[in-house]
Amino acid sequence: MHELIVSSATYQQSSVMTPEMLARDPANRLLARGPRFRVEAEAVRDIALAASGLLNEKLGGAPAYPPAPEFLFLPPASYGPKVWKEEKGADRFRRAIYTFRFRSVPYPVLTTFDAPNGEFACVRRVRSNTPLQALATLNEPLFVECARSLALQTVQHGGESDVERLRFAFRRCTGRSPNSQESATLFVLMGKQLARFSDNAELARQIAAITPDSPTSVPNGVSEAELAAWTGLCRVLLNLDEVITKQ
Repeated sequence: MHELIVSSATYQQSSVMTPEMLARDPANRLLARGPRFRVEAEAVRDIALAASGLLNEKLGGAPAYPPAPEFLFLPPASYGPKVWKEEKGADRFRRAIYTFRFRSVPYPVLTTFDAPNGEFACVRRVRSNTPLQALATLNEPLFVECARSLALQTVQHGGESDVERLRFAFRRCTGRSPNSQESATLFVLMGKQLARFSDNAELARQIAAITPDSPTSVPNGVSEAELAAWTGLCRVLLNLDEVITKQ
């Protein structure tokens, strides 16, 4: 039944409303248009992982322990000390549905996007749009790792020119190519990022996660400043409202 619903033309139609549709079906009772809403908390995280190429598609098995603040599992944030062994391998990037959650200590990123806790049953989730959500998709460790991975994918496989690379990264996030206005705005941002990191090599290494132990993470023909600039751009792309909105 679920497959039938999501593969139907009615489910897949756009949420854009025309004057004709509004006149015929103002309350959308006839499903003249698709719904537009921010996706569930787990999907927000999974979209970033999928766009960056990091998503671990393994099904079933033990729960995963992605990055989380250490203080969260210590008093007074927690009733008592709890063990949270952060994943370092591929399990770090498993779907959010496999994230282990203590009933008394919800996982903060999912909570920010309105995932219910485990203390009571939830009939329907609430939907919100708060500044905390943007802060999470810009700065939460796993989202930053996604931006770094997407930047690396972009410079390695996105093409030879910046125009091709921008189109590659944008399509990975939104499923479409950027228009001329969007491209111009993003290239202005790219120029500012490149100038910033060209003047600060240490900051460039930190943003792109380049360490003395792994200098090979920088592809041939790409400078550390360029990789850091693409990482900054990818952080913005992954934070676009369009990326985490069903429309």
